[in-house]
Amino acid sequence: MFKFEQNKNQVRLFGQLNFETVAQLLNKQEIDFDGVENTEIEVDLSEISRFNSASLVLLIEWMKMADQKGLQIKYHSAPEQLMKIAQAYGLQHKLPLT
Repeated sequence: MFKFEQNKNQVRLFGQLNFETVAQLLNKQEIDFDGVENTEIEVDLSEISRFNSASLVLLIEWMKMADQKGLQIKYHSAPEQLMKIAQAYGLQHKLPLT
């Protein structure tokens, strides 16, 4: 099960971020970049129970989409599992993970 919530510039993800849920999120743009009140979007990853390499694709795509709108995106509370995957792919310094 996967759940997505957005309140202006705050986004929260819940559940598993796997190949299936990433495909769903990429096929229908979930983040409302036009509804952001300032220039920064904060994505809370603390409630994600499972990540895989597809998760990185989604986070990179959202980062590109935000950049195209002149916005910055930051991913907060990234679990250690995601940090390790990003490091394995050499992306830990490119993604705004905290």
